[in-house]
Amino acid sequence: MKTFHFPIKSLLIMGFLIMGSVFTSAQKHLDVVKLKNGNVLKGYIIRQIPGKFLELRTLDKNYWKFDMNDIAEISSAMKRIPKIASDSIPKLDKGLFYELQLGVLVGNKSNSSSAPFSLLASANYLFNDKISIGGGIGYESFEQTQMPVFGSLQYHTRIKGMSSYIFCHTGYSFSIDNRDQIYYSNDNLDSKGGWLLNPGVGFIIGNRSTPMMTLSIGYRFQKIKHKWENTYTQDTEYLKEKFNRLSIHLGIIF
Repeated sequence: MKTFHFPIKSLLIMGFLIMGSVFTSAQKHLDVVKLKNGNVLKGYIIRQIPGKFLELRTLDKNYWKFDMNDIAEISSAMKRIPKIASDSIPKLDKGLFYELQLGVLVGNKSNSSSAPFSLLASANYLFNDKISIGGGIGYESFEQTQMPVFGSLQYHTRIKGMSSYIFCHTGYSFSIDNRDQIYYSNDNLDSKGGWLLNPGVGFIIGNRSTPMMTLSIGYRFQKIKHKWENTYTQDTEYLKEKFNRLSIHLGIIF
């Protein structure tokens, strides 16, 4: 069966850009320049030549150049982070919410399908500010197409000031079609699917006035069982496979 290949590099770059923009916006270090006339300016030193001058970009984005003879002291301070409006904090309300996720299940290069495409849709109920329980269904393109049916448990918290959640998916992945013959036999296999377990961590991006986006990273363990009739020995045999994958998903909550 031909496997669909998802552009994993594009997904990873998108995820890292989102995370990078969040963390770089949390810069706290400030340079404090005290002049001999008593004035104090805060900002970022962008150029300095010892014994001659320095250039400072202040918080209002103005640029200043000072002779070193006019400077009494240079020190550092912590930037005061402005209070974030409560309606801009990505937070789910109590009750039912839905999530649609698009991603990949990354394996090593020895796998015949190194990054199967993964599409998950789930319905969840948030009982309080911390715990949500739900279930979902999906489509995944291993060597044979899989339809995972899973239960979901999430614990919502904050990591480094970001709205986040710890999750665990578990359930059964059904094989929609059969795997092609194995290397030592020309007989096709009757694929049965198998159990799956997928714990991980996710981050919620956005605010209450716009659709919330999610970025989740986890570990996928999955089994797939195949049944086939050995025409040479006339026996019924079983082939069992285990998969260990890195799951990466971008999602939208609505």
